[in-house]
Amino acid sequence: MTTHKTDSRKQAAGSLSAFAATFYAEKQVQQALLQLQDEHALDVLLLLTACWLGRRGVTVEAIDWADLLQRHQPWQQQVISPLRAVRRAMRAWPEASELREHIKASELAAEWMQLSRLEQWLTADAGDEPPTTLAQLQACCQAQGATPPASLLIQLS
Repeated sequence: MTTHKTDSRKQAAGSLSAFAATFYAEKQVQQALLQLQDEHALDVLLLLTACWLGRRGVTVEAIDWADLLQRHQPWQQQVISPLRAVRRAMRAWPEASELREHIKASELAAEWMQLSRLEQWLTADAGDEPPTTLAQLQACCQAQGATPPASLLIQLS
């Protein structure tokens, strides 16, 4: 597991998608992100973005989280969330597992596309002040109107 943490930190210098793939693959990270999503209605893609920014050394002040959220939400609400809802509802029909897998693939494709878009929207330069991933996560959650337990956010930082 330590190898994955090292890899995710190295990936932070690269694209958001590459970082997200490596970081999300860590079991503890995946569990924390899904718990923040399911119990606190926080957006996993935005949380991954906050972790990526923090690890890249981007200051909280350099990111307009309210603007980023406003740009992100239409795709999240109109594409990703409905696909997720249908995929989860399909569990009631085991005979439709193949269709469920197609829906899951579409949901994941929409998420990867959105990660690329999020990266394009972010044009912040690293500042003089040493930022933290925790600070990015807190700003991300605040922009979404949630205050999850610090212990969950610390797991991601």
